[in-house]
Amino acid sequence: MNSNYVSLYSLADWKNGLAFKKIHFSNHGKPVIKIAELKNGITAQTTYTQQIFDDSVHLTKGDMVFSWSGNPETSIDVFWYDLSDGWLNQHIFKVMEKEGVHKLYLYYLLKSLKPQFTAIASNKQTTGLGHVTVKDMKDMLIDLPKYNVQKAIGEYLHFIDQKAYINQQINDNLTELLQCVYQQQFGNTPEPISIGRLAEICDYSRDKVAVSTLTPSTYYSTENMLTEKAGAVDATSLPTVVQTTKCAVGDVLISNIRPYFKKIVYCQSECGCSTDVLCFHPKTPDLSAYLFCTVYADCFFDFMVAGSKGTKMPRGDKQQIMTYPVNIPSSDDLCIFNAAALPILSHIESNRAENVRLSALRDSLLPRLMSGEIDVSSIQL
Repeated sequence: MNSNYVSLYSLADWKNGLAFKKIHFSNHGKPVIKIAELKNGITAQTTYTQQIFDDSVHLTKGDMVFSWSGNPETSIDVFWYDLSDGWLNQHIFKVMEKEGVHKLYLYYLLKSLKPQFTAIASNKQTTGLGHVTVKDMKDMLIDLPKYNVQKAIGEYLHFIDQKAYINQQINDNLTELLQCVYQQQFGNTPEPISIGRLAEICDYSRDKVAVSTLTPSTYYSTENMLTEKAGAVDATSLPTVVQTTKCAVGDVLISNIRPYFKKIVYCQSECGCSTDVLCFHPKTPDLSAYLFCTVYADCFFDFMVAGSKGTKMPRGDKQQIMTYPVNIPSSDDLCIFNAAALPILSHIESNRAENVRLSALRDSLLPRLMSGEIDVSSIQL
C-alpha cells in the first residue's frame, strides 16, 4: 500500500462537545453552538446563549467544527465557527489539525467527503437521524499529499470562497443602501396625505408553474429561505405535487410560517414557491423595487407577527397583511426612486449570479483537486 495513505481520523484531534444537563438560555452569557444553528458557507452562526460550563469545549473565531450526527443530507458537514467566543454542544467535534496537515486543506478534504459521510449516516439512520463514528473515520483512508501541495489546494479553494463571501458582504451593504434610499424619499411611516394599503400596490400570485420545470435554485420554501433577511440557499428537494405557485421577476417572497424569522427573497428570475411562502406580485413592473423595500422593513414583519394566527407555529393572516399601511408614490416620485434603486438591485443580482458560478467552480474543482486529477500548480489565481 502507498505509504501516503493514512486514516482520516489520524489527521486531527477531534474534541467532542458534551451534552448540557442543565440548560439555562438567557440574553447574556456565552454563545453555545448546536447542530440546528449551523449554516452552510464560510461562516457558522448561533443565536443561543447559555451560562458558562467548565466541562464544555471552548470555541474561538476561526475554529473548525464537524457535526457528526443529524439529518444525513443537511446536518453532517464541516463549518467554520465565526463568533468571537463560545462553547460547543453535543454531536459536534472541534477539529484541530495535527502537525504536517494544513488547516484549509483539512477543511476542504472534509467537504469533499460529504457524499461518503452522507452514505454512512444514511445506513445508520433511525427516526430521520444518522451519525458518523470514530471507527468510520479510522476506516477512511486518505492519500495525503505533501504539505506544500495541501497548502496550495486549500488556499486556492479558500480564495474562491472568500470571493463569494466578499460579494455577499457587498450585497448586504447594497441592501442597506437601498433601504436608506427608500427611507430618505418615503420615510419609515406613511404620510397621511398619501396613505394607502398594501393591496393597492400588489396582489398575491395565483399563477401556477409545473414543478418539473423548476430546479433547486428556482424553488423556494420556508426550509431553504434564510432568517433575518439573508436570502436563500438551494432547496434540498422539490415538492411531489405537479404544480406550485409561479413567481415572476420583480415578485417578493416572504415565508408565512413564523414571520418573526424575517425570511424574504426578491425574485430576479422566474421561479416557484411552496404554499407556505407568500408571493407578492406588484400591480405594475415599476412598483417592484418599491414593493420590495416596503415589505423588507422591520415594521412590516412586526405587522405580520401582530396579525398572525397560531401559537406553536404562527402563520400570517393573508387578509390582514394586505391592510398594511403604505405610501402610494406618485409617478414622478417612483421614477426618481427607481433611478437609484434599480441599478442597486441589478448590482446585487450580478454579485449573486457570480456567487452561483463561483460555487459551481469550487464544487467542480474540489473532488478533482483532492484526487490529484488536477495538478494545483497548473492553476493561476
